[in-house]
Amino acid sequence: MNPLSTHGRQVHLDFHTSPHIPGVASDFDAEAFAQTFADARVNSVTVFAKCHHGMCYYPTQTGTTHPHLNQRDLLGEQIEALHSRGIRAPIYTTIVWEEDAAARFPAWRQFTKNGTFAGDALATDLKTPQPGKWKWLNFLHPDYQDYFEAHLRELAARYGSEIDGFFFDILMLHPSAEWSESGLAFRRQQGLMDAPHAVFQSRAQQVFTAKFAALVRDLVPNATHFFNSGVHFYGDSRFGVRARQDSYSHFEVESLPSGFWGYDHFPRSARLVMDWGKEWLSMTGRFQKQWGDFGGIKPQAALEYECFRAQALGGANSVGDQLPPRGVLDAAAYKLIGAVYSQLEAAEPFYAGSVAIPQVGIVCPNVAGEEEAPSGKSEEGAVRMCEEAHYDCVMLDDASDLSGLELVILPDSVQITTALQAKLSGFYANGGKLLISYRAGFDARGEWALDFLPLDFAGEAEKWPTFWRAKAEFEANLSLSDRVHYARGFNVVPEGLEILVERVLPYFQRTDARFCSHFQTPPQAETDAFPAVVAGERFVYFADPIFREYRQTGNLAARDGWRAAMQRLVGAAPFGEGLPTTITVYPRRRGDDLLLTLLHYIPVRKALDIDVIEERSSFGGETLRVPANARNARVFGGDELQTDEMGLALPNVKGRLLLDVPNYFAA
Repeated sequence: MNPLSTHGRQVHLDFHTSPHIPGVASDFDAEAFAQTFADARVNSVTVFAKCHHGMCYYPTQTGTTHPHLNQRDLLGEQIEALHSRGIRAPIYTTIVWEEDAAARFPAWRQFTKNGTFAGDALATDLKTPQPGKWKWLNFLHPDYQDYFEAHLRELAARYGSEIDGFFFDILMLHPSAEWSESGLAFRRQQGLMDAPHAVFQSRAQQVFTAKFAALVRDLVPNATHFFNSGVHFYGDSRFGVRARQDSYSHFEVESLPSGFWGYDHFPRSARLVMDWGKEWLSMTGRFQKQWGDFGGIKPQAALEYECFRAQALGGANSVGDQLPPRGVLDAAAYKLIGAVYSQLEAAEPFYAGSVAIPQVGIVCPNVAGEEEAPSGKSEEGAVRMCEEAHYDCVMLDDASDLSGLELVILPDSVQITTALQAKLSGFYANGGKLLISYRAGFDARGEWALDFLPLDFAGEAEKWPTFWRAKAEFEANLSLSDRVHYARGFNVVPEGLEILVERVLPYFQRTDARFCSHFQTPPQAETDAFPAVVAGERFVYFADPIFREYRQTGNLAARDGWRAAMQRLVGAAPFGEGLPTTITVYPRRRGDDLLLTLLHYIPVRKALDIDVIEERSSFGGETLRVPANARNARVFGGDELQTDEMGLALPNVKGRLLLDVPNYFAA
């Protein structure tokens, strides 16, 4: 059994401590340290061997011990104290961001094509300029690999069977790298001289992780191991995280909503790795903002939401913290973590032995080598739509199993590989439904690859923004007026297809010489030759990039048209139809029982830079519409819910509601 199944309440304890800071660990008390975690219901702590400053926190012969640690074995003291309380202690070490080695061995750094050092002067939020940038070491350099291997062997020799696992951080190449001699040699060896950065980086990471995962398995066979190498997912499983999954014992999804990730990043990532057959955890933080935010504490409601949704999706949890230099944990941080982790612990029996039961699959639209910001918005938009409409979903790539799904969504820019084409063809032939938008469905050559669907195209819309004129029988409210779609779409030929929404062009394209009013040109009277939404047997096609549109602009017409198409294809969501969009529903199955998690937390943009969740929201007055055989639900640890002709009357509680429907799946 993977330890995440039994030790799923983790703290990822940073200790990036400058060599210019004196008195390191001067107030550290191992017993008090371990007791703080135990009191906060933490059962796993990632502790530091080496930090981004390149400082080791044990007596080392292969690197540099922190000069103010006085050769103290802080790492060993932490492991011993944590183990004495039954708390796991996987070891953190860094790979690329390592200031000491970068200063001592500048030839090991990553280089740009023009021969300068790769890097930037941004904070880890990737947007704020600040002094003190991390230097990027080149993990392809053979001498650096030897140095890293010596570090691992030293740890294994020193701590042996006491090592629970390894967390290897920052296995990444800067976007402007890597053009050193070792980088060029790798490119030539792999045939990647002209490859896009994402393809080159993915292969470099794959080779490195395979080599060092094998070393870890040889040195410490029972240790877990994970390489934090960026959350890059693609529809083509040959690239990104999926390509190196054999080198991981488990997955960790780093996603701090108050950092640059935002609240929509986690669900799209978690809903992909949760289907890969390995244990996984969500990594958020206790910080108000970002890693290294000393003194920053987020509201309890925010941390509840971040941890509860990971647990509801079948994942473990890890909350990021940073140990202050003198070695005493932040009391406010552990009051917060304990308040949330005690609730996670209490709910563990509810989730034990349960599995996800997604109804809808969403194919990842990211393409290695193409800009990922637009496709990432499409991905987040598709997941958000499903969550708001209460369709439980899973993210897919071309290695995913489509069995058990009723419908597959191909959002905006999904590029069809040979493997994906075969799977989608088989899925459709066996009665599956498809919902496709914009450029999704074309292959790498730009040719339509879903030849089993009768769709034909004629370039892009002549003028935009365009307008939707919906048929009343498709969506009554949308049909009341022409609704704008801001982004430019495709022209789909309507022959042989049912038109659900006509497209109306503006009178003219807005230019400096010809324009109307403040924003887009209004719609003309007649409809265009090319419609906006068409349907055929068991499929609906949107000619516009509706998922990116919704994530970028919040255009409700795009969301509501999509929802009407979903209801046409698979009916209303089985669990949650009619609930507010702010309530998320997570169904799972345990034996014959149906488990439902309802969460009601609302991120608010009350600050200019981040969304904040300060309060739990109530379920009072709402009705959960469920099938008739699901109306004997019981609140976990409580009473049965009252029912009416519509479904389950939800109690006046706030934040999270756990419901057990016994024998729902019984024949």
